[in-house]
Amino acid sequence: MKFAIASEGVTDQITIENILCGFFEDEDLDEDIIYLQPPFDKTKQKQASDGGGGYTNLFKYLKMTRFHEDVLNHEYIIIQIDTDVSPRNDFNVKHEDENGNLLSTNDLVHNVIDKLTAEIELGKKDFYKENSHKIIFCICVHSLECWLLAYHCEIIEVEFCLDKLSECLRKKVQKKYKIYNKLSQPFLKKNNLLTTANKDKSLNIFLKFVAEHVS
Repeated sequence: MKFAIASEGVTDQITIENILCGFFEDEDLDEDIIYLQPPFDKTKQKQASDGGGGYTNLFKYLKMTRFHEDVLNHEYIIIQIDTDVSPRNDFNVKHEDENGNLLSTNDLVHNVIDKLTAEIELGKKDFYKENSHKIIFCICVHSLECWLLAYHCEIIEVEFCLDKLSECLRKKVQKKYKIYNKLSQPFLKKNNLLTTANKDKSLNIFLKFVAEHVS
């Protein structure tokens, strides 16, 4: 299995890498996971200076020829995005239904997937349809930090998870590769990962997507 990751940032990439290594704990994936978006500087272990992160750059990437080539050249590509800012006009996926009721995690995840597939189709018609077996969506409700919060603090929350994680750990969690690598190390053990997924619905959905694609 070879995985490539396109995400909002490098902290998401290393966390997802550790999740994959834990989920497939009987496999040696260390050399089979690469970071595509944003580009990663391995020497400095940080985002490459010539590569932009964030959801807007991820949307741009999904419409690029580079993305099409990346999908064709890798066994699986994981597309990660947070839902915290999805109601913004340039994202346009609301957290509530037409009656103002909060969407379920499952409905929000699938609405965001619809948005991402639409972005892919804008770049090349029918590309997602033809390659959906290679594309795995990782939708974090409302941020990947909520998954870390569920493990380290046993707090099930979807809002302001970074702040709550810092408060729980009694130190400010900086958005740095090395820090997130350390925070996500427990996910290298499958039992820790599955226990956390039983608490956090969006992590559980992601693992199900992985299992369905790789089965």
